[in-house]
Amino acid sequence: MRTRDSVLLYRETQTADASTKSIDLDLVDPVSALYIEAEAVNGTTSNEDNFISDIITKIEIVDGSEVVTSLRMNQLEALHFYKLGQPPVLFPSEWGSGTQRHGAYLLFGRKLWDTEYAIDFRKFKNPQLKITWDLAAVRAVSATTAFATGTFKLTVVAKVMEDVPAPGKYLMAKELESYTSSASSGAEERKELPTDHVYRMLMTRHYIEGYDPLEVTSDLKLTADIDKYIAFNRKLRQLDAEALARWGIIEFTHNIYRATGGVIRGLCQMETQFEFKPNVSTQFTDFVHTLNFSGNVTLETQAGAGGSAGTRQYWGQEKGHSLHATVPLPFGDPWLPETWFDPTRYKKLELIFTSGGTAGTVQIVAEQVKPN
Repeated sequence: MRTRDSVLLYRETQTADASTKSIDLDLVDPVSALYIEAEAVNGTTSNEDNFISDIITKIEIVDGSEVVTSLRMNQLEALHFYKLGQPPVLFPSEWGSGTQRHGAYLLFGRKLWDTEYAIDFRKFKNPQLKITWDLAAVRAVSATTAFATGTFKLTVVAKVMEDVPAPGKYLMAKELESYTSSASSGAEERKELPTDHVYRMLMTRHYIEGYDPLEVTSDLKLTADIDKYIAFNRKLRQLDAEALARWGIIEFTHNIYRATGGVIRGLCQMETQFEFKPNVSTQFTDFVHTLNFSGNVTLETQAGAGGSAGTRQYWGQEKGHSLHATVPLPFGDPWLPETWFDPTRYKKLELIFTSGGTAGTVQIVAEQVKPN
């Protein structure tokens, strides 16, 4: 096998602040993954709590009217971590005129360069990658305090394999459901899942700022044919604990611009911790104290001579787990297809959510085996 990188876009500036970029996938060799990277520049003063992960609202592979893949950027970043065991490219920054840059692999196999599972675009009629963004998804575009207009850039690289047998299948990742959970503790939401293809894993997201995922959802149950078969019936607290034991902590640089008392939103939703250092050498006498809670951190600062340190730039190092408030739900051994979950033998498959008493955004992402 020989490998090569096919650069489809490199830091191409998108002049529109909200649009969809379509890229033809006319590749004649199997593709192991697409590396997708985006960047944008902050206004001249700051860009607080506004991330690349939030502004890319859809990443799709389509073939005419058929949607092959459909994810949000935050879902892609989380899947990257749960599949590779390494964090994606995460450089969130709030600094004035600073560049934010995030990147992740959309993998079609169990790993990079998986010759058994890869996508063969020759089997499609008109395959395209479509990336949709909105720089104003969180805060209106601003020359000073949000993303600056006309600064969004995209990079897309196809990881191509030559001299390999044509792969018969690939792993398809797709958001199946997104809804707002009930605020009534113990209320059940039953979501029916497709039974057409084998599942390698599910991933769920349970998000509201300042709350643990388990406060949004207390229990998860996957049942087939009204409890004829129950794949799992678990507390989200313990599913999250198992994920931490298996994948560990994520750590990355997260640069902050804040006044004392400011609340900082992290990208990790559980046990989030920050370490801060002032950006200016003469300010290194500052004392920084924080209160961590459910992905958020309250910044409390005091200058060496006493009194508030004021609004300043800080080098931040964030670490935690449950990236973007997600929980992975793998089936069996991730390397052995015979241990994955085959729903085709059942007529009805349901994922049942029990509310933890806090209304939040809940999403279901599936990774399934799909023939080329």
